[in-house]
Amino acid sequence: MSAYFGLDIGSTSIKLLQSDGNRVKLLAIANNPSGKNIGAMNNAEKIALTDILKTLVHDTGLREKKVVTSISESLVFSRVLKFPVMSTPELATAIKWELDQSVPFPPNDVETSWSIIEKPEKFTGEEKVAVYVVAVPSGISDTYMQILDLVGLEPVRLENEVPALVRGFNKILSSDVATIILELGASGTNIVAAGKDTVFENYYMPVGGLAITRLIAEAFGLPLAQAENYKRTYGINKDQLEGKMFTVVKPVIDNIIGEVKKMAISYSNSHKDKNITRLVVTGGGSYLLGLIPYLSGALEGMEVVSGDVFSDLQVDQKYKGLGPVFSVAYGLSA
Repeated sequence: MSAYFGLDIGSTSIKLLQSDGNRVKLLAIANNPSGKNIGAMNNAEKIALTDILKTLVHDTGLREKKVVTSISESLVFSRVLKFPVMSTPELATAIKWELDQSVPFPPNDVETSWSIIEKPEKFTGEEKVAVYVVAVPSGISDTYMQILDLVGLEPVRLENEVPALVRGFNKILSSDVATIILELGASGTNIVAAGKDTVFENYYMPVGGLAITRLIAEAFGLPLAQAENYKRTYGINKDQLEGKMFTVVKPVIDNIIGEVKKMAISYSNSHKDKNITRLVVTGGGSYLLGLIPYLSGALEGMEVVSGDVFSDLQVDQKYKGLGPVFSVAYGLSA
């Protein structure tokens, strides 16, 4: 069993998972009643979250206190940047300058990490170095650390969701050509072009399942709870409700498809003779009825598959169908 567990604190649910090689040793899920990420919570909501986490840890009988916790992509700057070939000190300076121009946080109030993901083998003067850079406001990471301390947990590290997604699907990723991982969450969507242990490009859209539910509620004049039931029952299906649900949901999904296409083109432009031919769809939003067939039809030449991290793991039968929901939590624990 790993020496730590993964903790994914989402805006609507909290997922906890500990894996043991080929087996899910322990997992649990609880509602996040605030409906917010940690950065948007007030003090009372943070206290309530702390109590929920304490209860979750206690009720699962979890003995391990070391944890790797995710920070929502909405709270960080996470991007692949490209620079001319230069020395490591020069690269560090260039990254700092780029972050000072690009990061929407005060430059003196961020914690930064970066790693080189692509470096040319030969140098003719035109090559670029690709660097994956993450910047987190110090106040955000401090809040996470305080909450974990109050729960009695020992953080091994905090990390944004993208590396966890790549790690979670590493077994099916290729070293030769990228796969796009599309993680449809409640409050946002992650789109990641990834290879084995590598992030080539990533993009976060602040649109997810909750936005679709609100559109349905507005279109049909329904309370949110009933709109959520409509979404789960009818999905993106032309044959349901005289096509009205399809008309409401389609623009959101088409917007996501547009970003997937742009990422695939960008990858092909920077990696000559290589084309992305597979899309892995995961996250709670991946259960949307009719979604995978619709994506398959819209993304010609791309195989669209469900991203289920439990597919080749031993897991309690009652949780077997929840692999897409636990994608980030599993990646954190791996």
